[in-house]
Amino acid sequence: MKQWGAMVLSTILAGGFWSVSAMAERLEGELDGTEREWFILSQYDDASATFTDIGDGDYLIDIVGFADPDGRRSRDSLSISMALKDGEVLNYDVLNLIGTSAMPPVYTSEGGDVQFTLATFAVEGAVARVAGSVQGTLALQEALGEPPNLEEGVDIAVTFDITASRIEY
Repeated sequence: MKQWGAMVLSTILAGGFWSVSAMAERLEGELDGTEREWFILSQYDDASATFTDIGDGDYLIDIVGFADPDGRRSRDSLSISMALKDGEVLNYDVLNLIGTSAMPPVYTSEGGDVQFTLATFAVEGAVARVAGSVQGTLALQEALGEPPNLEEGVDIAVTFDITASRIEY
């Protein structure tokens, strides 16, 4: 009987019948040598992982993971934003907010040495599954207008597999 259940589950997963909304939210890995986990928060129509269908195969995706599963304090949050064209990543930005706002000081992929990989982007109705990884070194930007400093950066090795909610305008 256990073998039959495992076969059914593997058939469902292999056949792609596992719905996007049933996927587990995961944004975790190492930041500056410390294992970390960030939480995707959602309340009613307000989600910290969203996507916008611009049209003609263009998408904007914004993911903000919070250190606290019960609050939206910006300190220690991790933000990943990307623009896609026909499934290809046009550009991306990764920020680790070390202050109380999105203003510097921040650790950023701009000026950093970061490899970004998007493994999955699949839209199903009002949600999208977004999975991938970020690996390398984020640069420290200490103040607005100052260039990020890679020598003062932190290492990052994070994977994500999240469900993003569609934003309609």
